[in-house]
Amino acid sequence: MAFTLKIVPIIPFEDGVAVARDLDRQAVQDEIRALLEGAYVRDTLGAMSRQALSRQIMQRLQTPLDYSRFPELEDLYGERLDYLRGFAKGAECSLSESALFDYLKYREWIDNWYHPLNPTVEPGHCSGVLLVGPDGVLGAHNVESSANVPRPRGYRHRSPPPYRGLKSVVKNQTRIEVDRPRTGYIQHCGVMNEMGLAMCCGNSCSTWLDEPIEDTWPILHFPLLRFAKNVAHLVDLYSRYTLYAWGRASQIWADTSGDGVVIEKSFRRVGFRRLKDHALWCTEGHFESPEMNAYLRSNRLEYLERLGKPLGSEDMQYAADAAVRFTRLAELCHENWGRGYDHMRRVLTDHAPFPRATCRHAGPDTAAYDTSITQQSRFRDLTHNRFVMRKWIPWQRFCCEVPEQVTQFPPLPDIVKAARSRKAKPITNVRRPYAQSALAEPPTQRFPHV
Repeated sequence: MAFTLKIVPIIPFEDGVAVARDLDRQAVQDEIRALLEGAYVRDTLGAMSRQALSRQIMQRLQTPLDYSRFPELEDLYGERLDYLRGFAKGAECSLSESALFDYLKYREWIDNWYHPLNPTVEPGHCSGVLLVGPDGVLGAHNVESSANVPRPRGYRHRSPPPYRGLKSVVKNQTRIEVDRPRTGYIQHCGVMNEMGLAMCCGNSCSTWLDEPIEDTWPILHFPLLRFAKNVAHLVDLYSRYTLYAWGRASQIWADTSGDGVVIEKSFRRVGFRRLKDHALWCTEGHFESPEMNAYLRSNRLEYLERLGKPLGSEDMQYAADAAVRFTRLAELCHENWGRGYDHMRRVLTDHAPFPRATCRHAGPDTAAYDTSITQQSRFRDLTHNRFVMRKWIPWQRFCCEVPEQVTQFPPLPDIVKAARSRKAKPITNVRRPYAQSALAEPPTQRFPHV
């Protein structure tokens, strides 16, 4: 397949300049003032003098990180430093103002995730599956939530049709744009990173009363696909970078060798379920690994006690439904359907009675709290670098009735080879050695960028 490749180099300094292009120093100062009046920091950071707070933030910015245990952070720290310098230049403010602005935005982000009950969320019903079989490594995700389009007047629910196969519309992706970091792997070469690793599914899991999110600034979030080379390496990274890669989710990860893992994640804890019998599965609202299952259950019971809710509340009904769907997915994954494309399609279009169904239509048999409809159904073929998507047409056709849109990317080796064969061009404003002080002048050296 002939294709064109556009390489977009990651240049943090220029990214910072671009973000601040529409700001000036006064706007940055006004935003800092507003952030310090926020409900979660006004009595702590907001009570400090501006000079003392700026000194504290600059001290954090210049404090050496633990590169012995976290060697990948050395590169990320330098990029963050360049970004803050670029932001300062774009907004025509000082580096300390840039750093304070960035830190307060970060604190607002993590505080809004953590408070008040980390947070209270509407139940969802997403599902994920990994199958390894004759058609390759297939990872899928059904995305289900309440309808974002009002139901039309006079609408009547239709029973879902039985599975009779799906039509496909194939298009080749002949123009590809990749973000190329200075170090590490290209994160998106079609459906995976350049080492053949992908996150196939990410289902939310609300861990009420979770432990506080670790404040890791100036590092914001660890980019796993940039550094992980296979599933085993990913597990190692997640074990070390748990506090840098916080979340509340059950994620399915796989690589082209056929290895796979479910990552069960809270803000400060992580559990792993490894591939067995060529299949993995997970559902929103449920952790299965022993340590994460126990943590989830204990937090839910404490949540009910604090709020004075009984065990029969809708919150616990949702938890029970999630476990039921988890068991149903296990049943479907172990049906004798071949573990290939047709098997995956049967799983994703399953219409078992509520609450077991994988493909949900908010029918009359569902609980009052559950109005979820499958908005998207998609899977990745890692073996052939292929992406398959179906979308709900609101109140006209459900996902299971819509033809598959199949995007065929060029083979992974071709993309990587083309990316690495591009002629290097001089790039300005990239980093100096990171041992230099954060107060040093912005870098002006020119480096070739591959």
